[in-house]
Amino acid sequence: MKTWITYIAALLMGLAAALLMSSIDLAYEIISSVSSFLVSFGMFITIPVVFISFASGTASLMKDRKGWKTAGMSFLWSVVSALVLAFAACIIFIAEPEAFPVTSSAGSAPGTLSSHVYYMLSSSSSSLYPGNPFLTLATTIRFILPVVIVAWIFGLALKPSSDIIRPAYTTMNSFAEVMYRISRTYSVYGFFLTFFASASLFIGIYQEKTLFAAPEYAVLIVLALAAAVLIILPLLYGVFTGFKKNPYKVLLRSIAPALLAFSSSNSVCTIPVSESIARQNLGVQKRISSVTVPVFSIIGKGGSAFISTIILLSLYQATANEAPGTGVIAATALTAVLVSFISSFSMGTETALITVLTLNILGINLYGAENAIIAMLPLIGGLGAMVDSIISSYGSSIVATAIGTDIEIPYRDTI
Repeated sequence: MKTWITYIAALLMGLAAALLMSSIDLAYEIISSVSSFLVSFGMFITIPVVFISFASGTASLMKDRKGWKTAGMSFLWSVVSALVLAFAACIIFIAEPEAFPVTSSAGSAPGTLSSHVYYMLSSSSSSLYPGNPFLTLATTIRFILPVVIVAWIFGLALKPSSDIIRPAYTTMNSFAEVMYRISRTYSVYGFFLTFFASASLFIGIYQEKTLFAAPEYAVLIVLALAAAVLIILPLLYGVFTGFKKNPYKVLLRSIAPALLAFSSSNSVCTIPVSESIARQNLGVQKRISSVTVPVFSIIGKGGSAFISTIILLSLYQATANEAPGTGVIAATALTAVLVSFISSFSMGTETALITVLTLNILGINLYGAENAIIAMLPLIGGLGAMVDSIISSYGSSIVATAIGTDIEIPYRDTI
């Protein structure tokens, strides 16, 4: 059965389980524990997959002199998608302004969210200089930039520029095939993680009940998400590919990593699924998906910037009791986009980092009202991660098209 079917079914089953067991505390504890274990297992798989496949992909691209074009197209797509989505969020908010549902947590501890963000920034920054590259591979948990840097250096050295290096290049390429076999298996059975993670997410939403108290805000989020996923990103994809490909076919075939990212709020544990789906479903060469998917998980955070922009504007309205001015709206969108490029330092809570740093950079004091997003962080973080995953899938396809190595995969051969 195709992954887009199994993952959607897993999400719906997670919702059903949440409705049935939301009032049973023991069931919630068990589901949350299993979900955390499976996410950790996904991380366990991701690190070796990223290191080996990224090094192999880098060497192969540099051999054929396609490395810099791949990097340039990846960066261009990340910047353009983030800018367009952030300003689209502004337009959506202006058309449908709604105040953020500020709860009793707002104002109670102004430093709560900020302290978490700065802790994540500090711990992630320190891991950039480990002194031992193998220590990086052994201790990395949520921040994959150090792994990508080490893999990139290895990949440059593996470029088969002489006969004596060619066996090492061939061996690493064979190991990359092993990693893709593991990724494919993980993709096929990843719906188990989607089920438990989505059940935990939906039970948390039900017990927290903030969205039920503010249905208008829920409608705003749903409309914004639909506009981003069904209109804005497909249109951008069409522009980048010259409207030669069907963006909705790409979207359908990449539903699996998107739903996994939504339910787990974690872009890292979805990398093996994204790489496998890009190769098996989207016709992206292994060497391209091996490089672009990790890169997009670091800088392709337009979805997180999109959600954070809406949250920030609605927080302004909630605290000031009036809609923010045009200048504030534009400054918020631009700052959110800039901050999004370092939001992977706080993997899993990118929206929190973008929100806090944007407020600090603009010098806006909400007197702790930003802490109201803590209760909704799993949901808004999941929505941002889902759009980020779609950006990654589109981006990998765009890079493959630009290089001219994309192929058409028949539906019967997809996973």
